Amino acid sequence: MKVVIIGGVAGGASAAARLRRLDEKADIVIFERSGYISYANCGLPYYIGGVIRDKDELTLQTPESFRARFRIDARVRHEVVSIDPAEKTVTVRALDTGRIFRESYDKLILSPGARPVVPELPGIDGRNIYTLRTVEDTLRIREKVISRGVHSVAVIGGGFIGVETAENLRGLGLSVTLVQREDHILSPLDYDIASFLHGRLRGEGVSLMLNASVSGFEDNDGRVRVLFEKGKPI
Repeated sequence: MKVVIIGGVAGGASAAARLRRLDEKADIVIFERSGYISYANCGLPYYIGGVIRDKDELTLQTPESFRARFRIDARVRHEVVSIDPAEKTVTVRALDTGRIFRESYDKLILSPGARPVVPELPGIDGRNIYTLRTVEDTLRIREKVISRGVHSVAVIGGGFIGVETAENLRGLGLSVTLVQREDHILSPLDYDIASFLHGRLRGEGVSLMLNASVSGFEDNDGRVRVLFEKGKPI
């Protein structure tokens, strides 16, 4: 049996390892669009902040170690662009070379993950606006904040990754503003519990803007201004 898995981060890599334990003879192929497999998103902010010092610690496996340990063919920088269920094939683009080829399968597992929510706001494509989802995102942000004279940062979104990112950027000595559309961060919590975290963040020097909806961005010679519905920029 040949199994093709689309997506090689936490879900795809775990599925592949479990399949190998269930079937020693299966032919297992993973296609991952980014350059890394088997990493946990929760660790990404801590590399930015320097708590995790070695980028290799962000990943549990590499394509080479996956092959050596599990006999699994993990191909990074490969994007599946279409699926033909009738023929049981996927069409794949190798991002480094542009080569397009087809791969057959008996069973197909979809674990492509997700993309950051990037609203279509004015100025969203400007300079110095970053998303944090992949290891590549983390490396870009880390390189930016430690080498290019960054002094202040706005983090849009007060979920777990946003809060951890704000905490780590503040730990680097930056001026940090955390912007949240709701009246409290970490929406799975109720306001009373979240208020303790508000106090802790403010005590660490993080500015909070709650009930704040971003309406756009302005690029002022490389310095980004965040605009809100009420017209107050930061």
